[in-house]
Amino acid sequence: MGILASVLCSCSGQLGSLPWDLSDVSSREHQGGLVFIHLESSSYSLPCSPAKMEVADPDYQWEQDRADPKLFPVTKEGHLLFQHFQAGDSGRYSCTIFYMEHGIPASQTFHYSILGYHVLGGLDTVLLFQTTVCEDEWTKRFLQDLQRKLRHMEIKQHCKFQLASASCFPSLSNHLDEFIVQVELEVSPFGPHWDEHCNSQDMERLTDCYHKTVQHNL
Repeated sequence: MGILASVLCSCSGQLGSLPWDLSDVSSREHQGGLVFIHLESSSYSLPCSPAKMEVADPDYQWEQDRADPKLFPVTKEGHLLFQHFQAGDSGRYSCTIFYMEHGIPASQTFHYSILGYHVLGGLDTVLLFQTTVCEDEWTKRFLQDLQRKLRHMEIKQHCKFQLASASCFPSLSNHLDEFIVQVELEVSPFGPHWDEHCNSQDMERLTDCYHKTVQHNL
């Protein structure tokens, strides 16, 4: 099992070594269960323990069961932080919390299976604009201005627009100076900061928030 991030992360956020021999530590292991993270998640914080543990000066050790473990940041509270979760980040993770219990070294290890998921599909839409100009340079400037306006809408609506294609052609009317600019867009319901309000420290509430937000966006 490879070391995931900092081998040891104390509450102060400083790296260090344990003040006791690991062979003398009273240890317990638990199955933390399955954790599902949406592949478009901007940030996901996984606590070491599913439930808050009232222990003094704990130390945390995260490990990932893979041959080429990636480095992820660990907060001073022992939370593993995923930023822009990718499919390759899925796998088995373990976190051990070390502490003193009645003057005796103790530890508890929690094992998690983390799975990334993605909701297939989106919305394809076509926008039609009537114009009296169909020159390439004008069309280019028009599309640049349109994309700037769409960026503002993405932030406001928490969606994502991807320009698929654009074309300019004569209108079907009898007027020779009328043209149509056709813009095809791919719309995703998972845009910038779509999950920003899902920041609970409770794993069950956090998972429920993500699922409800995904359903709401769809």
